[in-house]
Amino acid sequence: MSARLTRRLAVAAAAGVVLCGAAWWTGARAGGQAGGEGEGGEVATTTAEVARRTLRAQEEVDGTLGYGEARAVANQRQGTITALPAEGAVVTRGKALYRVDGKPVPLLYGRLPAWRALSAGVDDGPDVRQLEQNLVALGYDPDRVITVDHHFTWATRAAVRRWQEANGLEETGTFAPGDAVWQPGPVRVGQLEVAVGDSARPGSKLLEVTGTERQVLVDLEASRQPYVRAGDRVDLELPGGRTTSGRVASVGKVATVPAGDGGGDGDPTVELVVTLDDPKATGRLDQAPVGASITTEVREGVLAVPVNALLALAEGGYAVEVERQGRLELVGVETGLFADGQVEVEGGGLRAGDRVVVPV
Repeated sequence: MSARLTRRLAVAAAAGVVLCGAAWWTGARAGGQAGGEGEGGEVATTTAEVARRTLRAQEEVDGTLGYGEARAVANQRQGTITALPAEGAVVTRGKALYRVDGKPVPLLYGRLPAWRALSAGVDDGPDVRQLEQNLVALGYDPDRVITVDHHFTWATRAAVRRWQEANGLEETGTFAPGDAVWQPGPVRVGQLEVAVGDSARPGSKLLEVTGTERQVLVDLEASRQPYVRAGDRVDLELPGGRTTSGRVASVGKVATVPAGDGGGDGDPTVELVVTLDDPKATGRLDQAPVGASITTEVREGVLAVPVNALLALAEGGYAVEVERQGRLELVGVETGLFADGQVEVEGGGLRAGDRVVVPV
C-alpha cells in the first residue's frame, strides 16, 4: 500500500477516536495489559518515544524491467529479405538494420517518418533537415558545404550520392522513403516477424525494436498519478532479492483502460518510466517483474510519533497523550508527513525523548 494511501487510512482511523468530554483519555493509562482491554474495559496501552528522524513517503508499485515500449519496423522495399539482425542486437546510425536483395537498409536518426522522395526541387520541409543532419553526422559532407536547414540544395544532393555509393545503391541523388529506417536513436532488436528468404513487401512488418537504455515501465493507477513527479527517487527490488535504484523519468498524462481478468475492464492507468542509476546492476534481465518504491516526499530531522498515538479531538485537530513526571498530559499537535507508520508532529512543547501513549 502506498504511503499516501496509508496516510489517508491512518487519518481516517485516527478520526474515529473522538474524545467525548475526555472520557476515553481519563480512562486509558499507560502500562495497561497487552492484548486488548485491561480491567474494567480499559484500553491496554504502552508508551513510545518521540524521535527526531527522517520520514520518506513512498508509493509501492509493480513494474517491468526492460528497454521500453517495442516499436514495429515496416519494410518499404520490394524484393527478398536477404539479411536480418539477431534478436538483442544493438544497431546504431548508418548501420544496416536489414537487407533486401542484398542491399542494406540502414538506420538513421529522426522522429519523422519518411513519406516522400527527397531530391533537388522538392518543397522545403523538416524531413529535409532531418536527412541533412544524418548526412553530416555520417561524414558525407566532407567539405562542410551543407547548410542544415529545410532546403534541399546541390550540396545535399552530392551528399546523398556519396551515401548511396557507400551503401552500394544506384547514385541518383534522390533519397527514397524505403532507403532507410528512421528511429529516434540507437535501437535494440526485439522479436523478428519474418525470416531470411521471405518476400519483402512494402508496408509489411519485419521486426520490433526498442531503445537501448535499461528502464522500468510501470502501469500506474491514474488516481495515484498526482503523487508522483519526474525526478522522484525509486528503490527497485529485482528478482532474486537484489536491489538497485533509479529516478522517475516521465509520468504519463493520458490514462488508458487495460483489459482486466476475465475480459472486463481494469482500472485506468498512466505509463511511468523509470531510468536506472546503474543499468549494469540489473544484469541481463529483460521483461522481468520488479518491485518499485517511489519516494515522493522527504522530511528530514522532524519529530515523529507512531500514527496510532494520534487522538482526534471533538473540536477538530489532533492531540497526543504525553507522559511527563509520572503524569499523563493531553497536548494538541500539528501533523505533517505520514510515512512508515509514523507521523510528523509539532507543537505542545514536544521534545525528542518524550514518551507518548499508544494502544497495544
